Amino acid sequence: MKRKIFVALLHAPIVNRHGKEVVTAVTNLDIHDIARSCKTYGIARYFIVNPEEEQERLVHAIVGHWHGEVSKVHHPSRAQALELVQYARTFREAFNEAGRFSRLENPQALNPFVVMPDAKPLEGAWSYAELRRQCVEGRLSEADDGTQPLMIVFGTGWGISPAFYPEVHRFLKPLRASAVTSNATRYNHLSVRAAAAIVLDRLFGE
Repeated sequence: MKRKIFVALLHAPIVNRHGKEVVTAVTNLDIHDIARSCKTYGIARYFIVNPEEEQERLVHAIVGHWHGEVSKVHHPSRAQALELVQYARTFREAFNEAGRFSRLENPQALNPFVVMPDAKPLEGAWSYAELRRQCVEGRLSEADDGTQPLMIVFGTGWGISPAFYPEVHRFLKPLRASAVTSNATRYNHLSVRAAAAIVLDRLFGE
């Protein structure tokens, strides 16, 4: 039995450019593009986490449109990707739902092991090669028998607030250009859509 993989996109707690904790707004592109990446790499659920009622209505309206019969007929691949999207008011709600979903197939499934990529180098961060190896060898945690779910948490705005860090089991190293390119820089302001696609490919691509 293979482990289930989940993705969560946080809009709170997020920091802005001044370091203040804020709630960011959902964007249409983040919903669509990350859902398509999730579908491509076999992700079980894509959680959009935002505490605001207005944002919840927006997500349901966008996703609901693609659940309609017309969309399923004329844009079936897009509709299939959007079926992975699930809204949650808090990360804990998403985390619990991921655990519940995993136990539908495997009643003995552990709670998800949470990893978080970040643009900043954080102490003890794993490389993507290391996480991929741990996933294959069944050693995400001491109790992992090869089926413990994995939840990858992405942030919006200027990054996830340190207040969230206690929820994370392991951080992941920043995405960087290698020295192979002549113009390699320390620039690391990727869109979350691009970052999600890169991370998923590094972990689950051929």
